[in-house]
Amino acid sequence: MAGVIHEVFITPEQSKAGIEGIVEASNLLIERALVGKFDYLWLVQADVEVPVNTFGSLHGLDVDVAFGVVPRHDDRNALICGFLDEKAKVWYLPRQAVENQILSGWVFASGCILTKRRVLEAGVRFRYEPGVGEDILFAYDVQKAGFVAKVHGDVLCGHLPEWPLLLFKPKILDVGCGHRPKGDVNVDLFMEATAHRTADQRVNDDSPLDVRRIPNFVQADACRLPFRDRAFGKVYSWHLIEHLPKPESFLAECCRVADELVEVRCPNGDPNWKYGLDAYGETKPLHLYRLTREWFEERLKAFPGWDWAISFDYSQSEPYEIVVEGYRKDVA
Repeated sequence: MAGVIHEVFITPEQSKAGIEGIVEASNLLIERALVGKFDYLWLVQADVEVPVNTFGSLHGLDVDVAFGVVPRHDDRNALICGFLDEKAKVWYLPRQAVENQILSGWVFASGCILTKRRVLEAGVRFRYEPGVGEDILFAYDVQKAGFVAKVHGDVLCGHLPEWPLLLFKPKILDVGCGHRPKGDVNVDLFMEATAHRTADQRVNDDSPLDVRRIPNFVQADACRLPFRDRAFGKVYSWHLIEHLPKPESFLAECCRVADELVEVRCPNGDPNWKYGLDAYGETKPLHLYRLTREWFEERLKAFPGWDWAISFDYSQSEPYEIVVEGYRKDVA
């Protein structure tokens, strides 16, 4: 983050092994943060990998203690995360219950913790009790002292050696996200105002994208996406393909970076339907193509590794949108 003074400090080898050693190291880091007059202490255990923008996501919760989430060593879908009561009894949650959620109340998590200075100044420390995790006890003491904690379900960390971050694909890539992003990662070419995003494309009454409010925004060309093959579980795009000079190249990119699913939506270009026309009854000037079911059926033959379904969205009492859904055949 620009303008932030920070220090990366790795604790030396501790005199105690196991949990007692982790407690000793964590409290050493607390003292280092207090002496250094830092506003926050961000603790990440040595076997935890954090995703991009973890600090920004946790800092954005603006609570006394913010937790990322880490899978257990023996099960990637079982997280060291959940709720506890006022007697420190815990209830663990599966990954599916935590993803895309912000958990609040009496919560706990482990391995990735951002703590405000005032919690440390109040004397809250890590402690050891046989049979109870040190992070659980820390979360319990934090909330018992009246401080607020939250768990950020989208900060899914890797846990080495079993679960490196490479195994956790972002779920959705939204290509051409505009002002209404729907992805875990969101791509658009135009950060400035553009008539491509207006109802009447003859008049540019759009506003610039506020990329600070778009999760994991990437400025990129939809036909040259800067991602590795099969990087995302799903690629989604709404009303973009008809704007592109090479729609076939865009479909190829979607198939390249999607591991499981592709969903592309666009105006129904069938001449029997008026959707996609402007107020003058003409094709919108920045719509380079009026795409039809037949157009997609022909072009999708170029991707035999996918099963394709083409349907229409009737939510406006007519088949106003074409919905193209692809399912990769070789997904285990």
